[in-house]
Amino acid sequence: MKKSFLIIFVCSVTLSCKNDSSKGEQAGSVETVTNPQVKKPTGAIAEKLYVNYYTNPSSQAEKDQNALIDYAVENDLNVERTKSGLYYIIEQKGTGPNLIMGQPTKAHYTGHFLDGRVFDSSRNKGVPMFFNVGQMIPGWNEALQFINVGTKIKLLIPSRLAYADRGFPGYVPPNTPLIFDIEILPIM
Repeated sequence: MKKSFLIIFVCSVTLSCKNDSSKGEQAGSVETVTNPQVKKPTGAIAEKLYVNYYTNPSSQAEKDQNALIDYAVENDLNVERTKSGLYYIIEQKGTGPNLIMGQPTKAHYTGHFLDGRVFDSSRNKGVPMFFNVGQMIPGWNEALQFINVGTKIKLLIPSRLAYADRGFPGYVPPNTPLIFDIEILPIM
């Protein structure tokens, strides 16, 4: 009898001391990072971006979002976010009307991974790229429609708006968020 009482007592004490910090941290829940064991960057940019941070990411989209937020905070980038989840910062404003779908366009660009490794660059090739708006990856196509000639923009693109789960063989692995530095050039 004493043994049973002792087991029940220990179990009840253990259960009453249980930490309920997991409330609200279900898979996929968006919540400001509050884990005191994780050194959270502070400042206006971190405060603004961590509102959209997933505390327990379960999907590729959630993992990408967290990775892009971390990148922006670590690099002190005061990015804006579109409804699709594309992050961007306009580094130099251009002039004239915004680009439109189907418009012939010329740009210099550098594409790199979150760790800084460059996977492609028109600047390294010494030749800008010619293309029509709408023929690029979804993240580019979205951003191109709210910029104009002369704009320099940095895009932080989640994998679903880049090469998604197929990747770009020889260049970009599947499910890889990307960073692009783009300068829209005039076509002469």
